[in-house]
Amino acid sequence: MADSEDTAVLEVSSECKSTLLKKQDSKDTDIMSNYSTSLEGSVVASPSIESFSTLPDQEMSEFGLDTRDLQVKVDNPQKHLDTLETYITFRITTRTSRAEFDETEYVVRRRYNDFIWLRQKLVDAFPTHLIPPLPGKHTLLAQLDRYSKEFIMARMALLHRFLNRVANHPVLSCNQSVKIFLTAKPSEFSIHRKSRQGILGRMSTSFHNLAAVYMMRQRAQEFEQVREYVTTLGEKLSSVERVSQRIHKERQDYLHELHQMHPIFTLWSASEPELSPVLLAMAAAIEHNAQAQQNVLVTYTPDIAQPLKEYVLYIEAVKEALNRRDSVQIEYELTVEELKKKRAEKDVQLLAEEQTSGSGGFSLGGATLWKSGGEMRDDKLQKLAQAIPQLVKQVEENQDKMECANENLRADLDRWHHEKKADLKKLFVALANQQIKYYEQCLTAWEEVLPNLKGVDTSFSSNSKSELQVSS
Repeated sequence: MADSEDTAVLEVSSECKSTLLKKQDSKDTDIMSNYSTSLEGSVVASPSIESFSTLPDQEMSEFGLDTRDLQVKVDNPQKHLDTLETYITFRITTRTSRAEFDETEYVVRRRYNDFIWLRQKLVDAFPTHLIPPLPGKHTLLAQLDRYSKEFIMARMALLHRFLNRVANHPVLSCNQSVKIFLTAKPSEFSIHRKSRQGILGRMSTSFHNLAAVYMMRQRAQEFEQVREYVTTLGEKLSSVERVSQRIHKERQDYLHELHQMHPIFTLWSASEPELSPVLLAMAAAIEHNAQAQQNVLVTYTPDIAQPLKEYVLYIEAVKEALNRRDSVQIEYELTVEELKKKRAEKDVQLLAEEQTSGSGGFSLGGATLWKSGGEMRDDKLQKLAQAIPQLVKQVEENQDKMECANENLRADLDRWHHEKKADLKKLFVALANQQIKYYEQCLTAWEEVLPNLKGVDTSFSSNSKSELQVSS
């Protein structure tokens, strides 16, 4: 009887367990159907990396109180296991009041390669605009650790800034590819990603490649100054980055030494009863110094290393935009040279015709030859008469295109300069405040040791004196 009851209980428990598993599987399936990336069929290794699934609280509050008509947030990374690869996707939340969007809020998941696709689409659509940079691909050394918390947090923050810079841009944010990226479901987005580059994009790419082999006559002075400025700025920021990395390494070594000193002073206080209060106070001060140093080290990557690296990448993006503008000028100069060449050729043909007509009559023997040469000149003149107006129109179009390119880049550079000043000022002010706070904490910790030094005999202890007398 007892065995039958136990069997019934086991059957009920197994049924309950299977029901719970089915509910969990259906829940996971729903999550994947709503937030899957463009590569379907993957398995979510972790439903959410909860320990670092969202942006800092400050950026979260800014997103909630934002009044822009297009707000974008990147957070909640998830690790996916596929048959061929393992990758990370990020949740992208979009809130908008623009009329071209059917809904006011969208939630999709995208991986890093999807961001690359979006940026390339923006470069193809707006070659003369400054397209914000993406975080670089992991190096061979970092590939082993690209699923670590630090790496994913840094990438997530940079992707968040990239999308917000695009969303804040008055031209880039209106692109159809941006809307598709922010709103399309996985199957729909996969179709857009597989679409090939149009003929205009391939033509623009060919002209961009031409810039590497053709030397312009003279680049505009304002853009030459911008190139020199960003080159110098890039070198200085790279130097700051190298120095900060060296200081960070020295701080890590110093923290290791502090962790070793704390137990030494604690053990020393046990063997020196008279100095015990002072040694314990010094051990506490060392512990406080270590904690302050740890706080500085923790904020190094998000507050210093990451913004510096991002602006080094931004400078490269500015150089790319300058090169694309140069390609537009090269295209204009090539058409101008071709027009000059055709006009010179026409002048030569007209001069030859005038000389032939003024040579005085035709001989019977040479009539056929002269007639053939005259027909050839007439054909060339007719072709030139058709080609020159087309070239004149093309020159005018390329000149208008170059002027538009200059205006587009000039406006983006002006916007970038204001943003750069604010970001770098924020970076270095935060760094200064961090150091001030660190030194204040260290100073407070050591000042707490001073009261324990009052009334303490700083000469040798009685044990030390007796040992000296015995040795003497």
